[in-house]
Amino acid sequence: MNSKNTHSVHTVFILLIFCLFAVCSLFLVLIGANVYRGIVGKMDSNNETRATLSYVTNKVHSADSRDISVETLDGRQTLVIRSDLSGREYKTYIYYYDDYLMEYFTGAENGFSAGSGDRITPVSSFSMEKDGNRLNLSVSGENSRALALSLSLT
Repeated sequence: MNSKNTHSVHTVFILLIFCLFAVCSLFLVLIGANVYRGIVGKMDSNNETRATLSYVTNKVHSADSRDISVETLDGRQTLVIRSDLSGREYKTYIYYYDDYLMEYFTGAENGFSAGSGDRITPVSSFSMEKDGNRLNLSVSGENSRALALSLSLT
């Protein structure tokens, strides 16, 4: 009978070790998933910030440097890109509004009002400054990570 009790104690001990291993494995998986979620969130936010600068850079590069200006319209700092299509003048307005980078493409005769156009990317801030032949851009993503870029307009 003594060997039966010893066998039962060994079985219980092995089951306890197995349960401890299972619990530790579960915690390890949960910690790894949380770290992975954080890394993916930061990568997404960084990609959105870089995509914002890339988008504006491509818009600027597709235009003639004489057709680019930074103006204050409707109380907002606005990048204005003028273009001529089929003899008609158009304007593209790129500006920050309500936590988004916005773009509004319209005929030059139409006016500008904040909130018009399409939402491009979510950002927490966006600023621009034209200094001679240089366009300085600065953007902060939703994680408040700031990136800046200086473009030559020649």
